Amino acid sequence: MLSRDSLTAHILKSSGFSMLEVLITVLVLSLGLLGMAGLITTGMKSNSTAHFRSIAIHQTHDIADRMRANLAGARGGLYDDLTIDIPTGNDCIAAACDAAQMAVYDHAQWNAANANLLPNGRGTVSGDLVNGYVITIMWTEKDRGGGCQGAVTPETRCFLTRFSP
Repeated sequence: MLSRDSLTAHILKSSGFSMLEVLITVLVLSLGLLGMAGLITTGMKSNSTAHFRSIAIHQTHDIADRMRANLAGARGGLYDDLTIDIPTGNDCIAAACDAAQMAVYDHAQWNAANANLLPNGRGTVSGDLVNGYVITIMWTEKDRGGGCQGAVTPETRCFLTRFSP
């Protein structure tokens, strides 16, 4: 049988945490928090990518609707080769425009919106009325390679749509 003094010493010795147990707990907790931070960062990048893709989809619909609205310009081949440049032209909201002026206005408004809505955003349209058009929206996403043909940087992402008015 243990004496009272040895029983008290035994209880005091076995109670509480040792420094090693505390350090292991802190290490495990730190690794868990680092993992959660990584998940949050990945989620934010994915959310940003989804947002940019959504804008790209909207912008392809925008130019397709502009081409449908100016069918005389599309039939005349005025939308067959829209480049990434932003042309200058008439303000077709303030004054009446013919089909050619409207095509230039649409091109300028569309690529200005691409530049404003997407990082380094720009768009092209190629094709013709008979074979259909390919609408390409390009933007830059850091740390995300897109593999676009004709891309200036490896971070350029593309969204392509085939369209026939």
